[in-house]
Amino acid sequence: MNPQEARAALDAVDESRSGIADRLYTPWWYHPILGLLVGGLIAVAGSGARLAIVWGAVAAFALGVLLLATAYRRIAGVWADYSAGPRSRRSAQVAFAVGVIIAATGASVGLGFDLWWPATVAGGIIAVLTVVWGRHYDTLLRADLRETA
Repeated sequence: MNPQEARAALDAVDESRSGIADRLYTPWWYHPILGLLVGGLIAVAGSGARLAIVWGAVAAFALGVLLLATAYRRIAGVWADYSAGPRSRRSAQVAFAVGVIIAATGASVGLGFDLWWPATVAGGIIAVLTVVWGRHYDTLLRADLRETA
């Protein structure tokens, strides 16, 4: 492949990535539903509920995420994971770490003092952060996809 062909191939990749970025829009309902799923799981799992209830919450979470991802793929026609670029990847890693810290704090305080509400508060905080951070992540993901190869 000569340099002109290589440049044309790279330009085609850039155009394709930009086209995908244009198609990746997140419906208004996506992040609130995801926030409820994640926050609900954290609230139940850290509340000291019986194991059967926790496993039910895990199953509901898994089914909800599967349905949410399926709906998104049908609407957008594509799916991008967090490895699309450095800024979106870093944002996803930081969001995950913050979520783990909040969930662990809520569960530790709740279980340590035999209280149900700290996990519920942690779940609520994580639900709100999922909505806010998710929209920010989407912006970074589209910007990463538009970057030149």
